[in-house]
Amino acid sequence: MKNNKAILPCFLLFALTVVTKASSGRPVDVRLHGYVTDAVTKKPVSGVVVSVSAPGITGVTAAVTDADGYFSFYQLPAEQINLQFGKKGYVNYRRVNISVKEKNPVKITIEFTPENKEEEPDETEYPILRMLQFN
Repeated sequence: MKNNKAILPCFLLFALTVVTKASSGRPVDVRLHGYVTDAVTKKPVSGVVVSVSAPGITGVTAAVTDADGYFSFYQLPAEQINLQFGKKGYVNYRRVNISVKEKNPVKITIEFTPENKEEEPDETEYPILRMLQFN
């Protein structure tokens, strides 16, 4: 029984340390979410890579849109962030200085513009095959 009394203060100290770390200004449970739709068809665009950059973020923080064009981020620093949207066949899009605050979800809807395929044909994806005839 004496050991149980010694464990309780240690457990409380550990719990207090965890709570203090969680509220120290670094990543908190901020939620940024939204939808990406095609600017022409107005249909959801899946497979869009959405990247987050901000002074408090180290490494790559990214999400990929699902079949409904939906993406979400949790555990972002509460400050100004920048978003980058990219997918082959679409013009890359960047949204800067989005203000996110603790316990205040931010919803963003992006209309993603398709690339104009008629102006710039991409021959690297579909190489031209030539038939050579030997006699």
